[in-house]
Amino acid sequence: MADFCIREVRETTPPLLDAFAALMPQLSAGLEAPSAAALERIVRSPSAAMFAAWRDGAAVGALTLVWYDVPSGRKGWIEDVVVDASARGAGVGEALVRAALERAAREGVERVMLTSRPARRAARALYRKVGFEEAETSVFVRRTTGQTGKIAVGAAGNELAEEAGEQAAGLLSEAGRQMEKPKSSASDER
Repeated sequence: MADFCIREVRETTPPLLDAFAALMPQLSAGLEAPSAAALERIVRSPSAAMFAAWRDGAAVGALTLVWYDVPSGRKGWIEDVVVDASARGAGVGEALVRAALERAAREGVERVMLTSRPARRAARALYRKVGFEEAETSVFVRRTTGQTGKIAVGAAGNELAEEAGEQAAGLLSEAGRQMEKPKSSASDER
């Protein structure tokens, strides 16, 4: 029997805030805990549900499900799935995802999507186990907040960006060589 329980978050509490302070850096280095106001906006949103896994009075995992309507149907995304290192391997992630999928079904969501970097092998195995399939698509990201600089897309995205940069540099170099060649005149070609 599991030594944790999954509950939908209905209010922002000090233990929840403490948990996010510990969980967010485990999700991705450099992430900070969301503010109480930010969590409250999620909890109060009519198109979002946050779930937390609780053990001994502390949250040891969390995720957020969001849903929205578009002409092609009602879609959903599972975001920010994170399980504390002390609780990994105990079924917490699976229980969280299954709770989110049940809620998505109740909300009439036709398709639930999520992203996961290739390096996260355990997470990807979990998503396949609960029925997710890898899509043949790309996710494009663009800032809208006016910030400048590179958007962090994870290790796999950085590798792809480096590879694309190398390819682009090679193409530009070749284009430069082509432009440097003297153009032959019509009389030279005869």
